Amino acid sequence: MKERVKHILKNLDAYAAGALFAVTMTLVIVNVFSRYIFNFVFAWTEELATSCFVYTVFIGAAWCLRTRQHVGVDLLVNRLPEKAREFVHLLTDIIILVLNSYITYLAVLFLRSSRNKTMPIMKISVNYLYMALLIGFGLMAVYSLAHCVEDVIKMRKGKEAQS
Repeated sequence: MKERVKHILKNLDAYAAGALFAVTMTLVIVNVFSRYIFNFVFAWTEELATSCFVYTVFIGAAWCLRTRQHVGVDLLVNRLPEKAREFVHLLTDIIILVLNSYITYLAVLFLRSSRNKTMPIMKISVNYLYMALLIGFGLMAVYSLAHCVEDVIKMRKGKEAQS
C-alpha cells in the first residue's frame, strides 16, 4: 500500500493529466449525445471541457519534460564525445530552465492583468483557466532545475571516476 501511494504521488502530474483528459472526453461525449438524441445542449460543458483540455495539455507537457519524453533531434549530439554530449545536455537544460522560469513569471503577470474577467457561460474568473499556464510552466521550471542538478551530478561523477 505504501509503495502504491509513493508511485501515485511520484506520478501525480501524469494521473492529473489523464483524469482531466477523461473528464474532457466525457463532457464532449455527453454534449454530443444530448445534442443529437435530445436536441438539447448543456452550454457549460463546452467551457468546462475546454478548460480541462487546457490543463491536460500543460500538465501533460510538464510530465513529458520530467520524463524526458519530448521530441528532440539528437542526431548530432549522439555523435559527440561523452563529455561534449554531457555539456550539450546541461546547456540545453539550462536554456529550458531559463525559458520556463521566464514564462512562469509572464504567467503571473498575465493572471494579475486578467483577474476581473469572467467566462461568459459559467461566470467564473478566467484565472481558473489561465492558472494552467502557471501550473504547467511552473512545474516545467522545477523539473528543468532538477534536470540541471542531475546533469551536474552526472558530470561530477564522471570527473571523479577519471581521477
